[in-house]
This record gives sequence, C-alpha cells and structure tokens, in this order.
Amino acid sequence: MRSEAASAELRRVHPASMLFFLAKGVKEMYGMLPLLPLLVLWVPRATGLDVSRVGLGALLGGVGLSALLAAAWLRWRRFGYAAEAGAIRIEQGVWSRRTIWIQRERIQSVDTRQNLAERALGLVQLRIETAGGGEKAEAVLPSLSAAEAARLQRLLGFAEAGAAEPEESAAGVGAGAEAVRQAAAPEARRDIGADGLEREAGAVLAASDAARQPEPTFDAAASAASAAAAASAAGRRTELTVGQRKIRPGDLLGYALTSYRTGLVFLLLAGLLSRAADSGWLRRLDVQAELEQLFGDYVLAVAGLLLLLAAWLLTALQLLNANWGFRLERRGRKLHVERGLLEKKRQTIDIARIQALELAQPLLHRPLGWMAVRAFIAGNAEEKERHLLLFPVLKRAEAEAFLREFAPAFVLPADWSRLERSAWTAYAGWPALASLLPAAAGWIWIPEPYRWLAALLPAAVLAYGLLEHRHAAWALEAGQLSLRRGALIRSELLLPGRRIQWHRMSLSPMQRRRGRASLSVSIATGKGARSFRLCHAPAAAVERLLRQLSWRPGRGSGSPAAVRSAPQSE
Repeated sequence: MRSEAASAELRRVHPASMLFFLAKGVKEMYGMLPLLPLLVLWVPRATGLDVSRVGLGALLGGVGLSALLAAAWLRWRRFGYAAEAGAIRIEQGVWSRRTIWIQRERIQSVDTRQNLAERALGLVQLRIETAGGGEKAEAVLPSLSAAEAARLQRLLGFAEAGAAEPEESAAGVGAGAEAVRQAAAPEARRDIGADGLEREAGAVLAASDAARQPEPTFDAAASAASAAAAASAAGRRTELTVGQRKIRPGDLLGYALTSYRTGLVFLLLAGLLSRAADSGWLRRLDVQAELEQLFGDYVLAVAGLLLLLAAWLLTALQLLNANWGFRLERRGRKLHVERGLLEKKRQTIDIARIQALELAQPLLHRPLGWMAVRAFIAGNAEEKERHLLLFPVLKRAEAEAFLREFAPAFVLPADWSRLERSAWTAYAGWPALASLLPAAAGWIWIPEPYRWLAALLPAAVLAYGLLEHRHAAWALEAGQLSLRRGALIRSELLLPGRRIQWHRMSLSPMQRRRGRASLSVSIATGKGARSFRLCHAPAAAVERLLRQLSWRPGRGSGSPAAVRSAPQSE
C-alpha cells in the first residue's frame, strides 16, 4: 500500500493556503512579539545612532512581515499530498522534509472547515484525525476545492452527502450480480443496531441470490440483471441517508438567548472591568465619575446590570454564529454534523466511536422541555471540546425517537432509582455549614450597602446542594448504566457497560457508618479518560451495580462474576 501511494504524483493545494500558513507562522512567532519594542529601545542606545524609534519600529515590523510572507510561500511551495484508496501521504517542511503516512484503517474522521475567505473562493479545509493523534488533527490540508475534498473523503471512506455514485451497468447477468455483491459486502451488512439496516441488507442478499440462479435466456437474463442493479442502487440510496435533522430557527434563537454561558461571560467581563478600574484607565476617561454622579451609591449595581446585558448579547451572538444551520445526518455507520456561520464546520463520526451520551438540561431550558445531546467520542481531536454536540436543542418528548434514529446503541431508562432523603445533609447541610465562615468574613469586610450579599452565600450553597440531591439518580437496564446528576444543569449520562474502562466503589468513614458509598466509572475520550461519580448512594445498591457491570456472558456460571474493583476507603 505504501509503495502504491509513493508512486502517486504529489498534488499541491490552492495558493490561497498561503494565508493559512501565514496565520500559522504568526501563531508560532507570537512569543517573540515582545522583542520588537525591546529592540526599538535598545538599538539606539547600543549603537549611539540618532534614529527615529518610529522609523526603526516600522523597519523591524516590515522585515518581520516579509520573513513571514516568504516562509508562507515556501511552506505552500513545499507542501504536497498523494492519496490512494488505502492511504494518504503528506510531504511538508521548509528546512527539513517531513513525510506523514496515514493508513485508512487508522483514520477516525475526515472533517472539513470553511471560513469566510475560503467560502468566497469555493475552498474548504480538510482535517484528518486518527486514534493516536492526541489533541490535534493528525494532518490538515488547507484550501482544497470542494470536488477534491469530496474525492479524498471517498477514497478514505468518508464520502460527502450527495456524492455521485458510479452508474450501474446492465449489460448482462455478470455485471448485475457483481453490482449486487458489491452492495452486499460485509461493510454494508455490518450490524449497527436495530434500526432497519439489517433488513435492507437482507433484501440485497435476496437479490444477490436471485442473480446467481442458472442463466436463463438472454432477454430474461437482462431483465434479472436490471432488477438486481435496481435493488442494489435502492439499497445503497436507503443506506446513504438513514436520518436527518435540522435545527429550527426559532429553537436556535431561544437556545442562544437562554444559554447558561451568559454567567461565565459576565464573570469574565467583570474581571476585565475590575482590572481597568484598578489601573485608573476608567478614571482617565471620566466614565467612572459620571456613573457615580448619576447613580450614587448604586453605581456597582447599575454597572452589574449593564455587564449582564453585554454578556447576554455576546453569548447569544457567539452561539448563533457557532450553531447556525445546524444539521445532523446519518449515513450508514457515519454521523455527519454541519454547523457554523462565519466558519462552517463539517464533522464525521463513526457511531462505534461514541463512548457515552449526555442529555443536558440547563435551568432556563427545563421549563421549556429542551435538552442538548452531547457525545463523548473516542479519539476526538478537538482542542477546546471534551465532547461533541450532536444536537443543541431537542424536545424532551423527541429524545427517544432521536436515539433510535441516530444512536441506536443507547436507550432512555424507564425508571430511575433515587437517593435516600437523609442523604441531603451530605449534599447540602454540611457544605452550607462550612460556608458560614467565609460568609462571616464577608459580612465584616464588605462595605455598606452591599454587606447583605455575604448572607446569600450559605443560602446559595444550601439551594445548590438540595438541587444536586434531588436530581441524583441511577438506573441499569440492558447492560447500560445511566447516571443523573447536576444542579443548575441537570444531565443524564448514558454509559453502555462495554464502554466503561473501569469502575470502583469508595467509602469514607462517615459513609461507612451510614451505610452509603460512592460509585466511580470511567470511559475513554479524546483528551484521555473521563470519570463520572454517583455519591452517597446506598452501599448495597452500589455493590449490586458493581456486580452487574462486572458480569459478562460466558464467565463461569450464570451468576455475576466477582467485582472487578474492590471497594476503596477514602
């Protein structure tokens, strides 16, 4: 396979990719930017020359920009790739030549991205991710034409939607039978769940058996070949697109306007404003004095409301941009996610790579019956995401049908087992008592008229813990462990037993006296292992969960096997 790929002629990406290499060079040289002002100050003193610092700065900046442009041109000139049906080879490097070989069986996904400039030129960026690629894509092919990107995806087994299918030949029985055998290949018949694909493959196999009957007369043979080709094409069309779901504009707008991320952006803006006030920047602009004159002692409250409004608008715009035109499509064993306004992203995921699903309901979405579906992916190379958003806004009543259509290996639990009522002290009582100490310090140090805010800390801790206790639950059905957790964001985790890497029970001295324990499970994700916990559950229930999760068919007798991980004391 490697010799075949090596014999293929290297192709060059579009010249517009020099912008990609330029941005990459700027990112790599970002740490050296502080040297520019140092050189501007040091050169005149060291040489004793009477030169303008502005002119010197412009000269050094021009030299640096010219070097970056030259490096971008050289990177584009020495970048090439060659693809075959089983592998892709990428050669790059300015000073030293590097060659990357990626075999098809190692590739986890072949995704595309498209910013505004690439969209205007009709180009896309192809990102190839592998299981061992770490937190970054194994290879990036910038500025490819849409046709070339689709060709590479077909060669590597990740065809785009609507990709042209080869026309069937109906010249004779041999051609028809061969087409049917191609459609009924093991890859097409692979079992991925009770979603109808097995029945389609069975229909194609029946057509294949019919095509292998003894050869009749010429007219009958041609008719049988045509029928077989039609059945093969129909089977492929059915398998090509199993399900599709698009986000409604109204749901997207509501999702953006009610996101919990507003609080995070508010804290970030408040921190920046606080630093600007400490540095005296606001005083020099006379903004702080004017606000104090208008609102008096309540200037902080008004500033907080203005910051909250700004955070709300920024969050809404960011979510609208990131999830504009969100579309989820399933074709056979692959899920295709497309989203984005300024930068359009297209991601491809094999259903077998999904380790767990999370159905998340933020506080403001709960009354509306909305939830977000997130997937934890093995080998996910996204630098900023620990999970993949499968769908941002989904009605609770549609969740079961959504799982059957796009993730048939996962099921919603029919019944939840909840914690004992007395466990609220561990979730809320003791943390609220512990928060009295910082609340007392705040009462002493916070000036009037905001001293009363210190009293809100124990109340907030108590309410948060009560919500956590109320939502905590578990279920084990059909080999799938389901955990419900969270306070402001209630989430339901669906963890198939075969995907769990390890699980254990832990007990603290206080838990042992009360007959309680904590369950910990871990799955594999792109950024390493991800662990989940069920705290302060009855010890007998945790032990039963461990036995059921440890049991596998064929281990000894019909009873569950011994617990894989012994209980641990904290």
